[in-house]
Amino acid sequence: MITRIILTITLLMGLTVSTGAFSQSQPLVVLEYPNQSASGNVDSNNPFVIDPNYATKHKVAQNETLSHVINKHYANSGLNLKFIEMAIVAANAKAFVRGNPNFLYADKTLHLPSLNEIQDMILGKNKSNAASGGGGSQSDQIYFIGG
Repeated sequence: MITRIILTITLLMGLTVSTGAFSQSQPLVVLEYPNQSASGNVDSNNPFVIDPNYATKHKVAQNETLSHVINKHYANSGLNLKFIEMAIVAANAKAFVRGNPNFLYADKTLHLPSLNEIQDMILGKNKSNAASGGGGSQSDQIYFIGG
């Protein structure tokens, strides 16, 4: 059955392969990633869906990634999670190493922006309270002493 499907695909694509090659080939695997898009799985009880002005704080735990935080708070909100990631990084510059979403400091308090705050960021209307998030302290500073 698989050989017949591969042969059909090969013929449709205009490729020529000897029949002996099919007997030694590996099966084709198609991967699907569930819940990667907002395709109808909107949770009407999510506070970000209910109130466009809803924003909250989140204290980052050891070994917690930005993806964990986003999935905990914004999952099934119907929002594009890549935009959410960029908005959280923009709102919490001091919580990330050089603005990289893959390098999140533990024990930081993240400001998770509301839908209206994200819209304001996109339109260039940043508010100072969202941009100053990240729970920075004096220990975050790097000092150079000497020549």
